[in-house]
Amino acid sequence: MIKVKHFLDAVEPDDGKRLWVEPIGCTTDLREWCKIDHLLTHLGPPMKLWQWYEEHPDGYDYFRAQYHDILKKGPYKEALQQLAKVAAHGETFTLLHQCDDPVHNSATALYEFIVELEAYLKPE
Repeated sequence: MIKVKHFLDAVEPDDGKRLWVEPIGCTTDLREWCKIDHLLTHLGPPMKLWQWYEEHPDGYDYFRAQYHDILKKGPYKEALQQLAKVAAHGETFTLLHQCDDPVHNSATALYEFIVELEAYLKPE
């Protein structure tokens, strides 16, 4: 299962690994305080696209489409497929974002991409 949360949301026992997926890093103190297990900034949207979305919060559909296109063509597709397999096998992990919008953010866009990848996994 994949969860999406704001990095300041309460840590829950069923969060699994907590993965920071914004293109910006975070301090060691913040990482410890928020129980962030891994910084996956390389899986976040490119900084230019991320900044565009910060300036155009009503442009989620465009942001999501551009981000998904970048993920499809990028070097991390195999890693994303592994995340899809992990989720399909019942392991839980949480994608963490910093956006004020709980529905339209980088983590949700990445979640949607991973869920789409799950549909194309070979049955075992």
